[in-house]
Amino acid sequence: MSFSIYDVTVPVMLHGLAVMDDYLLHAQNLERSKSLDPGSVLTSRLAPDMLTFGEQLEVNCNKVELHMTKLMDRIQVAPRSVAMIYPALQGRLLETRRFLQTIRPEDVESARTHVYQLTPSVAQGSCGADDYIRHVVLAEFFFHIAVAHAILRHLGAPIGKKDYLGHFTPHGGDDYS
Repeated sequence: MSFSIYDVTVPVMLHGLAVMDDYLLHAQNLERSKSLDPGSVLTSRLAPDMLTFGEQLEVNCNKVELHMTKLMDRIQVAPRSVAMIYPALQGRLLETRRFLQTIRPEDVESARTHVYQLTPSVAQGSCGADDYIRHVVLAEFFFHIAVAHAILRHLGAPIGKKDYLGHFTPHGGDDYS
């Protein structure tokens, strides 16, 4: 079975952004349950040289738009900053999901015919769509979700693999935890 570029990007990203939306709720619940200052989880990070929890969400939304416009061979949108407050981040996730919902399979059909320049922070050179999607687009996307997950866990949020995997029921009904 083969998957189209659309199949391995848009539905996967919609699912992952829903996970990040759930993480915002977990962050708020953590602040309440541990009597933390409001918004303190948003400014938490794993290491001094890493992005904060809120920035992980913001950057992931920006990267989704950047990568998908690149795959559609459209003018790339400028990265956006949002206030590091819960309503603004929830709104940004919603905007990004709405953007993804406008993409049709035919919008990314020609992506395999293009060559993609890699940024120096990733690697030097260029690659085709399959490698770009596998080794850059999806890798970056899941990196930011994993780091947001790790920050919440580090702060004591009661989340685990099921939260990272999101709301998914396999067709066979098996539990994969």
